[in-house]
Amino acid sequence: MRYENEKLNQIYAKTDGYCHICHKKLALSNYGVNGAKGSWHVEHSKPKAKGGTDHMNNLYAACISCNIEKGTSHTKTARAKNGNTRAPYSKEKKQKIKTNNTVGGATIGSGIGWAIGGPVGGLVGGLIGGAIGSSNSPKK
Repeated sequence: MRYENEKLNQIYAKTDGYCHICHKKLALSNYGVNGAKGSWHVEHSKPKAKGGTDHMNNLYAACISCNIEKGTSHTKTARAKNGNTRAPYSKEKKQKIKTNNTVGGATIGSGIGWAIGGPVGGLVGGLIGGAIGSSNSPKK
């Protein structure tokens, strides 16, 4: 099936341009280009042969080899073969997680710092906690 460019962009962005099965980086421009670096297909998480639909919640970017190998098997099984339990996060989701980790780390660090060293300790603890929280964010 051929997809409109807007829909392809949305599918690609869902995983920030990574295969949802093996997490290999894909190239947006190589959709359907067999043999090209980062080539990919639109993959149905629940295969159409098993009642899957073309709704966005069922469509993911997958490298061509993963899509072919998965066939009609379960997505969870295909991901497990590659040591993955979930699809890569979108760019927006990664940013939200990073923000939450930074705020959480700063809050905890500030509280501990305040308890140990008063206002200055709170400031230093907040900065350190925020940096630790920010660095503890997903890459994919």
